Amino acid sequence: MTLKYRKYITIAITPASVKVAQVTAGGVVEKLSRRDISGGAADAALRDALAGFQTRKAGILCVIPGEVATTKFLDVPSVDNDEIDSILGLQASRHTPFTKDEILTGYVKIRSPRPNFTSVLLIVVKRQIVKDKIALMRAAGLDVASVIFVPEGVARFYAQALNLRKGGSAVILDIDAQNTNFIILAEGAAVMARSIPVGIDQVKADPSVIARIVDEAKASLEAFEQEGGTRPTRLVVTSNHPSLAGLEAALAGPLAMKPECLPYQNFVKGFAGLKQQISRDFIDDSALDVIAAGVTAARCGAELLPQELKDQRMVAEKGGETMKAGIFVLMAFLFIGAALLSRVYFEDLFFRQNLVEKYAGQKKEVGLLEKMIVKTGLLRDYLQARQMPLEAITELYRIIPQEIYLSGVTMDDKGEVSIQGISESMSRVFALVTALEDSPLFENVKTRSTTAKKERGKDVAAFEIVLKLSAPSAAAAGVQDLKTAGQGNQGAGLDQ
Repeated sequence: MTLKYRKYITIAITPASVKVAQVTAGGVVEKLSRRDISGGAADAALRDALAGFQTRKAGILCVIPGEVATTKFLDVPSVDNDEIDSILGLQASRHTPFTKDEILTGYVKIRSPRPNFTSVLLIVVKRQIVKDKIALMRAAGLDVASVIFVPEGVARFYAQALNLRKGGSAVILDIDAQNTNFIILAEGAAVMARSIPVGIDQVKADPSVIARIVDEAKASLEAFEQEGGTRPTRLVVTSNHPSLAGLEAALAGPLAMKPECLPYQNFVKGFAGLKQQISRDFIDDSALDVIAAGVTAARCGAELLPQELKDQRMVAEKGGETMKAGIFVLMAFLFIGAALLSRVYFEDLFFRQNLVEKYAGQKKEVGLLEKMIVKTGLLRDYLQARQMPLEAITELYRIIPQEIYLSGVTMDDKGEVSIQGISESMSRVFALVTALEDSPLFENVKTRSTTAKKERGKDVAAFEIVLKLSAPSAAAAGVQDLKTAGQGNQGAGLDQ
């Protein structure tokens, strides 16, 4: 995940409140707000909380808390990012009761001591939870750039705050209003993240529940060590809330470590009065989730943004780049044409007495201008034709079902496309060929090869399909029909 913004607006939406922070790329908090949600009106609370924030050119970050996710530490036998994505895509559904279509996955890469292996913290979250939060932000006029997993942001925030060097490790107990994040930090990233369903609200109501936090923290640390993890050297509590006064003493014995109370506000850089605002507005409901997400956004590796939103952004960005290039070229021709016209005009004024003698030279320049106009028209047609590959990519994304994944797509300058992939059955390959033939964007669809093989213990069908892009003039009507149908089914497409 690569984020390059000068400012970030981080937003955390919980059942009880909306929290918003505005953070610079350098990690300085410029603005912070919190609004309670009354009567379930989260949209109204969000709009109210955003008052005064500079959202126009900022990167909008949706914050996902640890309690809605399932995490698992894994060693993956690969160092290639594409292979890691593929392996984890197959592994994710084994660690959750939901189907593959119902979940989103991300991961944090961690250096592995084993050669040709990569250690990762796999993060699995229900797709609908993320989509609901993004829908609220879109209703408020925000375009979400990324989805940040809170424990990863907290881990990277404290790795920097504690100046943990290579090999340093720590347990972070981040206590919020309703939950406690138990995070093990090593190599500058989270290697374990678990949510304990006890927070400041429960401790205020019944101080004896501190014992549950201690028991859960001890059990989590023991589980980490049983899985081969090395015991961390430090134990850090992120809150100094008065109701947690007995927590440090209670943790020391069972966890065999000396707890350190290091409140997050001690490490935050921001505007004058920031610490006072945190003590006033965030005494029970921690602001660490939105602050840490903004401060560490450029370094976070887990990406939980739905794939369909990534594809929409990619297509929009490519289209925007093509349009900018076209405008630039047309403006260049206009300036050149204006310069030539000015030259003709001033020569005409200066040599008005010798018009007949200079006529031949002016005729030549007019001829050049005419050729330039023809070239400009050809360039405009060329730029319009360049849109066809983008339409083709969108059409392939629409047609190809979830049961088929692609291993390669190539396209040459003549518009000939080769698609290689893997299917769960041969019948789905033939169904895909039929769907491609029915599309107005493709022609001459042929199955070049099909091969039955085993992959990860399953019988699958490897295939290669070749086709040709239809000419822009022939496909124009079909493309318009696809766009109209896409607009009508936009909401349904996001739920697939």
